[in-house]
Amino acid sequence: MSTVTVGPVLRESKSCNTRDVLFHKVKGRKIHLPNLKTIFHNWRGISADYVNPGLHALRPKVTWRLLSLGFGTGKQTRLEAADFAFFTALWWPDAYFEELEILAYLVIWLFTWDDEIDEPNGRYAEDYAGAQSYRDETLRFVGVCLGLLPEGSIQLRLNKIIQSFETIGTSLRKTYDSGQCQRFYDEIAHFMSASQAEQEYRLMGDLPTLEQYWNFRLGTSAVYIGTAIAEYSLGTHLPNTIMECLPMKAIWRQTNIIISVTNDLMSLRKEMEHGCIDSLVPLAFASADDTEAVISNSIQMLKVAKEQFEQAATMLAKEAEQEQCSAEVEKFIETQKSNCVGNLVWSLQTGRYKMRDVMNKDGSHTFIV
Repeated sequence: MSTVTVGPVLRESKSCNTRDVLFHKVKGRKIHLPNLKTIFHNWRGISADYVNPGLHALRPKVTWRLLSLGFGTGKQTRLEAADFAFFTALWWPDAYFEELEILAYLVIWLFTWDDEIDEPNGRYAEDYAGAQSYRDETLRFVGVCLGLLPEGSIQLRLNKIIQSFETIGTSLRKTYDSGQCQRFYDEIAHFMSASQAEQEYRLMGDLPTLEQYWNFRLGTSAVYIGTAIAEYSLGTHLPNTIMECLPMKAIWRQTNIIISVTNDLMSLRKEMEHGCIDSLVPLAFASADDTEAVISNSIQMLKVAKEQFEQAATMLAKEAEQEQCSAEVEKFIETQKSNCVGNLVWSLQTGRYKMRDVMNKDGSHTFIV
C-alpha cells in the first residue's frame, strides 16, 4: 500500500530567491484569455449548463457541511462563495441525490484539506514536518475507512478535516468492491505524494522545471480522484479489463490535463494575488519570457488534449463492445466530459476566482496579475 515518504531536511527559504524574482517578473502583466468554451463547443454543458437536478436540495447540505468543520467567519464566507454545490452538480450531473451528496462532501474534503497546506495562511503552509504528519494521518484514516487497513492504524486526535472523510469512506465501502476501493485509495496517495513534492519546492525556494511541475501537478489537481469515483457516481462497476486498458488510461490522463490547464488559467489572478507562482503560466514564463506565447501554448495544450480524449474515447468504445458494456462505458466517458466542461463553467462563475469581474463581451477575459 502506498505511503508518503519523508523528504529531505528543508533549509529556510531565502528572502530573495528565484521564486521571488519570477513573481516580480510576472506581477503587473496584462493577461488576455480567449473564450475557452469554444474549444469544447460540441460537448454537452457548453451551450447551456448541464447541471444535476438535485442542485437546489444540495445547497443546504453543503452549507451545513462547511459549518460543521468549524472554520472562522472569513474562511467560511470564502468557502461558501466557492459554491461547491454547483461544482458537484456540474461534475456529476447524472448522479442520484444520495451519491451526489457524498460527492459534494468529497469535493469539500479535498478543497479544505489542500488549503491547510497550499494556501499562504494554511496551518501547515510553512510547517513541513506538520504537513507530513497531516498527510500520513490522512492516508491511514482513509485506508481504515475504505477497509484496507485495520482499525488500530489510526489515532483518536485527528482534526475535523481528516475525520470528515469517514462519511465518504463509509458510503464508498458500501458500493465499491476491494479493487475499486484500492484504486480510489491509490489516487488519494498519489495526491498526498504530489502535495509533498510541491511543498518541498516551495519551501526550499526552488523553481521546478515544467517537466517537474507536470510530474506533481497531475497529482495535486486531484482529478484522478474524481475519475476514480466516477463509477460510484453512476452506480456501475466496469470490468478491470476496461479500467486497465490503454484507451481508458488515456481518458484519465487527458481529463486531468484539460482540467489542470483550465484551472491554472482560471486561477492565475487569484494565485498571483496570494503570491503563488506554482502554476503553468508563471513557470512557463520563466523560460519563454512572453505571456502571450505562454497563453497561446496553454490553449494549444487544451485543444490537443481534447482531440486525444476523443480519439481515446473512440478506441474505448470498441473495447467496450468486446466486453459487452457499451452503455456503461458511454456513460463513463460522458461523465469525464462533464468533469472537464463542468470545471470550466464553475471556474468562470465561482466567487473563488471572480472571473466574471474581468469578462469581455465575447467571452474572453482580460486582467492584470
